[in-house]
Amino acid sequence: MSAKLEVFSQKLQDRFGIALESVVVALGEVTAVVASSAYREVMQALRDEPDFSFEELIDLCGVDYLSFGDGAWQGKRFATVVHLLSIKNNLRLRVRVFSDDDAFPSVCSVTDLWKSANWFERESFDLYGIAYVGHEDLRRILTD
Repeated sequence: MSAKLEVFSQKLQDRFGIALESVVVALGEVTAVVASSAYREVMQALRDEPDFSFEELIDLCGVDYLSFGDGAWQGKRFATVVHLLSIKNNLRLRVRVFSDDDAFPSVCSVTDLWKSANWFERESFDLYGIAYVGHEDLRRILTD
């Protein structure tokens, strides 16, 4: 396990505390699970604070855990997973946020933080029904 990634994961835990449900370093990657209520402010801090400086949102996708692990999954059903890149700090981060409501999944939009999130959030809405609160143009792009 890389010492740089361990230091980075500790920095995440120190800065965000209980806003993070978990931070895992595995297979050369850091994954942080963020509480839905803190998602927007954590994402803004990840972009703006010099210790993080995640200038690029590389990918965002919806995930449905309904049949994950052959149906053994016991947690919330819908999640949004975001991959961020800090060129300045030479770091990558996977952020996962679960929707609090399985019947009407929603999380805050990050399109005002990273313009590249626009298409990804629309695709996730279209394919998984995850609503991105604050998205200015949340309409279907692939299905009727």
